[in-house]
Amino acid sequence: MSDRELLSAYADRRDMVCLGTFFSRHESPLLRFASSLLGDAEAAQDVVQETFLAVLRRPRRLLAAHSCRNWLLKVTRNTGIDHLRREIRHRRKVEGLAQETDGKAPEHASRDPDAVEVQDERARVRRAIQALPPHYREVLLLKIEHDKSYQEIAEITGLTVPNVGYRLHEAMKALTKKLSSK
Repeated sequence: MSDRELLSAYADRRDMVCLGTFFSRHESPLLRFASSLLGDAEAAQDVVQETFLAVLRRPRRLLAAHSCRNWLLKVTRNTGIDHLRREIRHRRKVEGLAQETDGKAPEHASRDPDAVEVQDERARVRRAIQALPPHYREVLLLKIEHDKSYQEIAEITGLTVPNVGYRLHEAMKALTKKLSSK
């Protein structure tokens, strides 16, 4: 069944099996996106759960969307940004302007030096992406990880297509600078 058929079955008959199938289909990509955006897998789960609650509450709103996947990404993005804003406000209250440090050491699944080196490089790139400002990070993740077009990114973020191109260009410049300075 298509996404629209699954959603229609839930909207019309409250068919929870169809809704579960729909959620299962979209959960992993949304979790990857939210986790990349937030840098926190637990917060990502909360954000995706809030996205699915929006579907539960108003399935017809999603049915009216041009693209179910893009609508879900947009809601996940907006919820994630709200989460980041709350977190920043909370951090400022609790810690003042102090910076947090992440003391996690990378875990290596392999003893092969080449594989370890590749894992280290991937971790370095991930850290550099996470260090980008959220407005750069989100467009970069939508383009690279979710293979979205400029038009789709514009729909998800509410930006214009030229602004998406500009932000992607600036994000890549910032990422290149971060990676070359280390």
